[in-house]
Amino acid sequence: MAIANYVIRRGTFYAWRRVWRGQAVQIPFATTDPATARRLAATATAAASVGWSLLDAGRTTLHDVKREILNAVARERLALDYEAAGGDPEHSRPGGRAFFFFFDPPTDCPDDEPEPPKKPLKHQAASDDMRAGDGPEPPPRPPVSTPSAPVPESHAPLAPLPPQTAAPQRAKPFSGPSPLVQDVVARLSRVHKRTGRASDKSIEQCAGIASLFIEITGVGDARTIRQAHIAGFVDTLDRLPPTYRRSEAERTKPIAAIIAEAEAAGLKTGLSAATINRNLIQIGKILKAAQSEGIRIDPSVNPSLLRRFEKKNVKDDRDPFTPDDVKRLFAAPVWTGAKSVKRRRQPGNVIVKDWLFWVPLIAAYTGTRREEICGLETADIAEEDGIPVFLIRPNTRRGLKNAQSERRIPIHSHLIDLGFLDYVGEQHARNCGHLFHDLNRKSPKSQIGDSTAYLWRNIQSDQIGPQMKKSFHSFRHYAVQGLRAESNVEKHVRAELFGHLVGDVEDDRYGGRAPIATLRAAVEALPRVF
Repeated sequence: MAIANYVIRRGTFYAWRRVWRGQAVQIPFATTDPATARRLAATATAAASVGWSLLDAGRTTLHDVKREILNAVARERLALDYEAAGGDPEHSRPGGRAFFFFFDPPTDCPDDEPEPPKKPLKHQAASDDMRAGDGPEPPPRPPVSTPSAPVPESHAPLAPLPPQTAAPQRAKPFSGPSPLVQDVVARLSRVHKRTGRASDKSIEQCAGIASLFIEITGVGDARTIRQAHIAGFVDTLDRLPPTYRRSEAERTKPIAAIIAEAEAAGLKTGLSAATINRNLIQIGKILKAAQSEGIRIDPSVNPSLLRRFEKKNVKDDRDPFTPDDVKRLFAAPVWTGAKSVKRRRQPGNVIVKDWLFWVPLIAAYTGTRREEICGLETADIAEEDGIPVFLIRPNTRRGLKNAQSERRIPIHSHLIDLGFLDYVGEQHARNCGHLFHDLNRKSPKSQIGDSTAYLWRNIQSDQIGPQMKKSFHSFRHYAVQGLRAESNVEKHVRAELFGHLVGDVEDDRYGGRAPIATLRAAVEALPRVF
């Protein structure tokens, strides 16, 4: 078994080998030490990742890429020699960064190799300690010698400090925050929870990505993270099956075993570009948080260099429901009459006004996100100037995606005609804090809206057939497009209803809230669904 990815052995020496579009690139390491080979391989993989991107973009040649990989390995070998001589890799290390034709090296990272550190002489260390005190510096004591052999000055005993020059007791200096990645994440999570800058889901996601990074790379100290570790992390994500650790059997299985089993079974491997980018963004946030606390981070580390780009339009991610789709969806037995409470997909005479009745209707008349609706509390239904409104705000059940998501949305007249306010009154009378009390999370890590997925997916398939690019979120696209078609609904009004930023400083920073009557007119522009 190879000691690291792309490492091969030629006799007793290790080398690194990868193939790009049928052309092999092999880099000799000239070492028989597995630990050294692993570190050099990580450096070569990091340089190659940048090189492949440049090759794909037509900005360089394979010859230049091989040359820069060789240079990167040579610089890492210098760093190994420097550390072996006693140098501290946290403060300074020889060598620069690879691919100078791609980005400029930082001015605070010189390429010249520093001299190996020298151990301070004992009498120099003592002098430094004495100068740190408050008293005057005592005169130097001459070296003591014996008749048989002189004692070198570096081994001479130190003179005791006179009582009047003894250094006073000093307070123990503050050692600074813990540089462990998990500790940095814990502190960052506390700040985000206190300030509301990130949702609970995002905070949990960040902690999970940090744990995965440590598991894959074996690096738990933020100060020792190098670009090679990030590249190795991304390379592993490229080999993971998209459904890894979804099953109970894989929860405790090592990542290497999961990859080996997936490759042996011929399963699809490689996480999506969006997932890899999300991981890189979180790693970048962790490193930036550590740096803000005074923890020294390698300045050459830049996770964004490994971001993936897909050649597709974001508008193609999900299709909206068409007006015809919406008509057919709300012609389902849930709204026209079902066979029974438990058989809501079969026609009959029973109409139950519960979450399944109200949640899709609210989505069609507000364009609100699924979790924002499912997590509503009874107190989130209020009045403003006599107009009933939804208050989309953080509550005990869920947070919000971002700051601009907090808003108020007038309740469409059709919802009122169908008895929605009566339903809210019933929840108040029953002292139900949660508006849809029968919706609960399947697990502590899941969203409330996940409980609706199975039943809604079947209803959607029954009414409009299986359409992979349409889901519950397509209601949001339907509402946005519906109001965009209304020329009298201004852009800043639409943005306020849907929790978007306009993208204009004048409107986003200085523009006031739209009057509730204006928002109500915009909501009423959406046509009745049945």
